[in-house]
Amino acid sequence: MPSRPSLDEFKSAVRDGDARTLRELLMRHEEVRAAINEPMFSFDSPALVAVAGRGDVRLVDVLLEFGADPNRRSSWWAGGFHPLHSAEGVVAERLLAAGAIPDLCAAAHLDRIDLVERMLADDPSLVHARGGDGQTALHFARSRAVVDALLAAGADPDARDVDHRSTPAQWMLGDAEDPARSRLDLARYLVDCGASADIFLCAALGLTDRARTMIQADPSLLNQRTAQGEYAEQAPSSYHIYMWTIGANLSPLQTAAQFRQQETLDAMAQFASPAQQLIVACSQGRADQAREIVRAHPGIVAGLGPTDRRALTDEAWRANAPAVELMLELGFDPAVPSSSGPGGGNALHCAAWEGSAECVRALLQHPAGLALLEIRDPNYGGTPLSWCCHGSTNCHRPGADHDAVAQLLLAAGARGARELNGCSGPMQAVLEAAGKDSG
Repeated sequence: MPSRPSLDEFKSAVRDGDARTLRELLMRHEEVRAAINEPMFSFDSPALVAVAGRGDVRLVDVLLEFGADPNRRSSWWAGGFHPLHSAEGVVAERLLAAGAIPDLCAAAHLDRIDLVERMLADDPSLVHARGGDGQTALHFARSRAVVDALLAAGADPDARDVDHRSTPAQWMLGDAEDPARSRLDLARYLVDCGASADIFLCAALGLTDRARTMIQADPSLLNQRTAQGEYAEQAPSSYHIYMWTIGANLSPLQTAAQFRQQETLDAMAQFASPAQQLIVACSQGRADQAREIVRAHPGIVAGLGPTDRRALTDEAWRANAPAVELMLELGFDPAVPSSSGPGGGNALHCAAWEGSAECVRALLQHPAGLALLEIRDPNYGGTPLSWCCHGSTNCHRPGADHDAVAQLLLAAGARGARELNGCSGPMQAVLEAAGKDSG
């Protein structure tokens, strides 16, 4: 293995998308070139797998030039990822030209119906083969033509991947932070073809009649939450895919609202309790409706159950400033730890990690939030400022501004802490300029 400094530089260049520095490192260090296919990145991936889905052909070219194997998969326990499992467009073409060999999952992802049909004709059993995360080819499908070909070959529309215990339609909801990557129409088509649909999938897809029938039969479905109960982390697997395609700790009502399925939301809301209606109104920032519910039901906030009492902190995790401001006004407690994530942080921890200056400002302007400034989380012993530091290098939410959050925390009286290492360069400068010990 290469020396630690050169290895760290290599990983940073790959992570930052710095093709120029990456080329210089590979030219200078033989030991880095020798490690180019080592599983150094997320999901135990080599560099080429880590960058294949970014659309950055410059990085791919540099890695291929210096010996990256276009067929080297990740070493992920649940199923290895091939570079072609995420590559698209010109990057996929470059990988194919370099000798990358697509499996059925890659062919489905690339929407190459010709390859899909040829592979299935040669070996029908491939329809059950597993790719990255233990997904089947149906999980990777991008068109009705590919779905039809896979179903005709015997693909199971309810097959669950290994890591997230989730079906193809559940995966197709996309990315909660990048709705453009969703395949909602294809998920609906799969359900039309016989795939099962739970209450969250019905809410997200706008399957109003089905959602109404399910809740009429079992009103407790409205109490379910993503990333909790059967959707929580279950060793050895991770959270259900809804943690990423919908978000953490959202109810079916919130899911319908997030996916703008108003008809389905209205239908389900007829069966909702005042508390359930309050949570979704706050989540959407509908202040007048939320205030009316509180006026009509005095003591409703104080009487919320354990899950709903965490709602303010969950909204801070989502950097939902209008919801945080409204819930503070209505008396939600920002000191209650979140039910998602390993840290057990309160609302100020979570907002700081997300780099949400708007949420942090709202919390610091409220006495209950200001009191959290030096509270340490129970698992890692970190303050909101140290969570901000960690988030500055690990949170990649669009619009995050950790420098501004650090300035707000410092201005409110946050003290520097010895564990404040690993900050981004700009944030380190903020801490040093404030005269704090970032050691």
